[in-house]
Amino acid sequence: MKKKRYATFFIFATVLIASLAAYPACAIYTTKFSLALSTNQIQFKIPKGTTFSGTVSATGLIRFWATAPGGGPVTDLGLVEKTTAFSFVSLLNGTYTFNFENDMPNTVTVTFSYDTYPSLPNTGTGTPATYILAGVLAVAVAGSLFIIFLVRIKNRKAYKRTSSKASPE
Repeated sequence: MKKKRYATFFIFATVLIASLAAYPACAIYTTKFSLALSTNQIQFKIPKGTTFSGTVSATGLIRFWATAPGGGPVTDLGLVEKTTAFSFVSLLNGTYTFNFENDMPNTVTVTFSYDTYPSLPNTGTGTPATYILAGVLAVAVAGSLFIIFLVRIKNRKAYKRTSSKASPE
């Protein structure tokens, strides 16, 4: 019965650790800015073969489009009023430009969120998800080992008590 409990605990801990290790090594980055009768551009150096997925959210009506190195079109979402998503795989190495334009006098707040696979170097100012995942994984492994250690100590003490009560006759 005790071996069955250990096996169940071991399987549970293994599945937990494996699921954490399977977490993708990419992060979602977000930037927010305001536009009023203006255009804003965000540029990224993207290697060939990188998958770029983004979301554009606006509190009003804006126009959004992206261009590849050399000015060729990548995506043109046209007019965006609420939230719109897009994705592409870069065909060229170089600087990709994401354009946001507001032709109206009212100020519009734009939120641009994106993630890439593989992740772009020097993309965000926050802690990369890979480092956070490594910390969580280390705590999970240390906690599992500590629990196993405590259970073994408890079982040894219980065994000593039962063996000392039973006197040989």
